[in-house]
Amino acid sequence: MGREAGDKLKKADKHKESLKHRLVRWLGLGNQSEFENHYLVSSNARAIVYMAGIVLFITVLLSLRLVYNYFVDNEITNADLILQVCLYVLLVVTCILSISFSMKHYRPDLSRIKDVSYSMVIIFSVACLLFGFTNSIVEYKTNGQILTFIAMELIVICILAWRPFVSISIVVGTFALFYLAIMLEDRTALSVSFTIGYVIVGLSMIVTSISAYHQKKTESIKDETLTTTNRHLAETAVKDELTGAANMSFFRKRAREILKDTDTVYSRMVFVYLDIENFRPLNEKYGFEAGNSFLKKFAGKVIDVFYDGLVGRQGDDHLVVLCDKQNLEERIMTLRSYIYDCGFDTQTGLKAGGYPVKSRDVDPTIACDRARYACTSIKKHYDQDYCEYDENLDKQFMMRQYIVNNVDAAIDRGDIKVYYQPVCWAKNRKLCGYEALSKWEDSKYGFLPTSLFIPVLEEYHQVHKIDMVVVDTVCRDIRWLLDNGRPAVPVSLNFSRLDFELTDVVDLLESCTKKHNIPHDMIHVEVTESALADNLESLHKDLDALKAMGFPLWLDDFGSGYSSLNVLKDFSFDVMKIDMVFLSSFKDKTEKTKAVLKNVVSMANDLGMHTLTEGVETVEEAEYLKSIGCERLQGYLFGKPMPLKDALVKITAGTLPVSEEFI
Repeated sequence: MGREAGDKLKKADKHKESLKHRLVRWLGLGNQSEFENHYLVSSNARAIVYMAGIVLFITVLLSLRLVYNYFVDNEITNADLILQVCLYVLLVVTCILSISFSMKHYRPDLSRIKDVSYSMVIIFSVACLLFGFTNSIVEYKTNGQILTFIAMELIVICILAWRPFVSISIVVGTFALFYLAIMLEDRTALSVSFTIGYVIVGLSMIVTSISAYHQKKTESIKDETLTTTNRHLAETAVKDELTGAANMSFFRKRAREILKDTDTVYSRMVFVYLDIENFRPLNEKYGFEAGNSFLKKFAGKVIDVFYDGLVGRQGDDHLVVLCDKQNLEERIMTLRSYIYDCGFDTQTGLKAGGYPVKSRDVDPTIACDRARYACTSIKKHYDQDYCEYDENLDKQFMMRQYIVNNVDAAIDRGDIKVYYQPVCWAKNRKLCGYEALSKWEDSKYGFLPTSLFIPVLEEYHQVHKIDMVVVDTVCRDIRWLLDNGRPAVPVSLNFSRLDFELTDVVDLLESCTKKHNIPHDMIHVEVTESALADNLESLHKDLDALKAMGFPLWLDDFGSGYSSLNVLKDFSFDVMKIDMVFLSSFKDKTEKTKAVLKNVVSMANDLGMHTLTEGVETVEEAEYLKSIGCERLQGYLFGKPMPLKDALVKITAGTLPVSEEFI
């Protein structure tokens, strides 16, 4: 909405405001916020500091004139002298007290004003009005002047800020009384010109006081907004907005200060990472508002339970705590019981990981990461809810950090190797393809298994870097085989959902095959079944594009634990790759395993998909799979993953015969 449209809406809202409400607002009869009250009182207190000084100066001048009139002109009676001297003394004392009181309570920073009493403002105003009233009555008798009365009215009404109904009441009341008093003094009606001027002065004071009030009110609203904003910014600088726990920036800073404090026994301290299990399903079922409400209450419970510690929110449903080790597991149990007592019908629980402090100089960021790693290590351990970071976890953690920190250097050095595992026809056990697998040949740790570094790189969203190397290497190797008259068979490449999210797989395969002049049907695209669990529209689109370009699509790891018939219904694959888990129980549960395999192969055939089974290690397994119609086999019976040169040696020696269509 533009500014002009916003102004129109504001004007429309004002027109809708009733006359009664406008009158109440104009007269200042409505409620004021505490901040507005403080602001107006503070404004009056500051004004009194200056005005009381001016009044003192005026009092001195008037005192000199009083003395002159009494001793020189003999215009003042003894009774009037005594009255005015008393008034002068009263006014001087009041001014001195007002200045002292106001200076004591004056605060340039309005947010620090606590309770500035209105009583001194009232006393100062009453004293000024009384002095002006009485002094001008005496002056009027002697020389017809009422300047002191007008001056004091100006000071009280126009300089100090009053609510309009108060200032109107004061002006009307005092002007009426004064007019009546001087009229009684003359015992005749006052002139019309005097009366008109008198009324004009009074009305001018009323208008000025109302204007001053609304100006002060506007200023107070602006200041309140600014103060509220600054307070909010100050809070968000140290607190998480949703939970009220410390944000991570403040948590890290404060944790360092706590550990550096010599009064802290650091060896008794521990960083704890708390993770609410299955929080996402809770959000999906009850909604984000309910999820946030629960998270806020849970964070409050954590702060209560760890009342002697430091609690921060690391993000989402994760909290971190720096506390004493004493009764730690009992406290965690209290929090777990709190979650259970909430009565959610989702399997919501609590996992916790701890990192004991071993040095005052420990980096809170690293400590929290290690506590989180300890917590993650028991994510799928349903019989364990708390894990403390130890030496074994430290080795794993350091390896993970090494992998993440060195993957780019490993790629640059050529440490990422591609190994090829043979895929053979079931009918004759001859080579009909390879599966390309990445290996990390590290100078420090030797060969890092794929099962070690791939999950880590997936977690840190860097796995696509490895897969890009594999694609380029495979295309280059196939080109070399074709150029040198060696048997070249199709190669299947593994892609995860992250590959499709982090890079353009379609463009990568198209550009790489074009660069090396490789036929598209030589590259088979394997996608794990778990990557298709959410049936992402963008992934569906990419797979359709690859299929249209002539890249055969393989459904990898079917039956590995994520099986869903919706995947078979919604996606179109050329080959179903049956996970080795089915063959793991082939010997122990032969009949059941055979029945399952037979039906899976039959279903794939009915859906128009070819089949391949992984993990084939014995001739018996190979023969059975052949008998039920499984077309391709892969496993140690035909060869482990190996460098291309080793595969060529086997082919040359005849131990890995190549199917005729690829010779």
